[in-house]
Amino acid sequence: MSKQQAALIQSLAAQAYVDPEIYDTEQELIFASTWQYACHVEKLARPGDYVVCELAKESIIVIREDHNRINAFYNVCPHRASRLLEAEGCKKRFACPYHAWTFNTRGELVSAPNAQNVPGFRSSNYTLRACQLEIMHGLVFINLDDDARPLKDLAPELLVDLGSYAPRLPELTFVHRTEALLDCNWKVAIENYSECYHCELIHKELTTGVLDMDSYRIRVFAQSQKHLSGSQSGESRVYEFDDLDATDFVAWWLWPNFAFQSYPGGRVHCWNWKPLDINRTHLTVDWFFPSPKLADWERELIRHHASTTFSEDSAVMAQVQQGLASRAYESGPLMIDAEKSQYSEHAVAAIQQLWRDAMGDAYE
Repeated sequence: MSKQQAALIQSLAAQAYVDPEIYDTEQELIFASTWQYACHVEKLARPGDYVVCELAKESIIVIREDHNRINAFYNVCPHRASRLLEAEGCKKRFACPYHAWTFNTRGELVSAPNAQNVPGFRSSNYTLRACQLEIMHGLVFINLDDDARPLKDLAPELLVDLGSYAPRLPELTFVHRTEALLDCNWKVAIENYSECYHCELIHKELTTGVLDMDSYRIRVFAQSQKHLSGSQSGESRVYEFDDLDATDFVAWWLWPNFAFQSYPGGRVHCWNWKPLDINRTHLTVDWFFPSPKLADWERELIRHHASTTFSEDSAVMAQVQQGLASRAYESGPLMIDAEKSQYSEHAVAAIQQLWRDAMGDAYE
């Protein structure tokens, strides 16, 4: 290797994307100790509304207690370990399907068959185990790490910007979900999201009809990244929109697997990448608009995004995953320029360093 090559920042070794043992370790060292997106508060509008989330091999119940509080509990009965709830719904009290132990929205055991005849039994000893929960501008996050730092400390810039670009986010309504099963490791998908070196080749309509690529930049913070770009105008624009004060594209990525975007026109959506296996990732994009009655341009925006940018990356990422499994590949250089231009992969380097820091000796 030449001195010039040695000066380049190298990508993670292929092993990081194809080794099942590394994937299993990630579940504990990364996903069990970071803030994970659960839902928008709209899903938990009434007392008793709940959603069940899968996180780091755990099942978590996120449930509204009352108008002022939302709780998160492990979805496991303290009696004989049965799962308690599935999917989503509304229950102010819910019973274990195995032996009918019944709990309220505070996670307290309120009844257990035959408990009055069992010496020494105290209901107060069998409250559901809670986990941390935070609400960020109407977005609900959970964390299995009891000692996790608050989101406001980890990503203060993100919180400020959400208030600026999406001040009504807590009041918006869900209108559409776009989703896909990606044939790649979750890091391949995150890294693809975090660079536009590929955009002009892969996303021709995005780069000529939506974004002004000359202004596209990615700024890196401690545990988040901001993408910002102007938009196309006039006849070049592939869809029209009403709000001419919201012409920028802004996206925020939060370590390790969540992103928020506001497209030109001020319409927002949330990305969530859930690892399913070493080479499978479930990607969801949830759109939140001011009204469930969509204007023609809003429907066109969702359709255009799904049929172009969203779908165009899937085949490329699958090809990357296939290449990572080849004996011919070990690691490649990250293309980082001094200006950190629209072509630079500096944000990928930052993500990979966060991954190294989280994995520690497990990756050495």
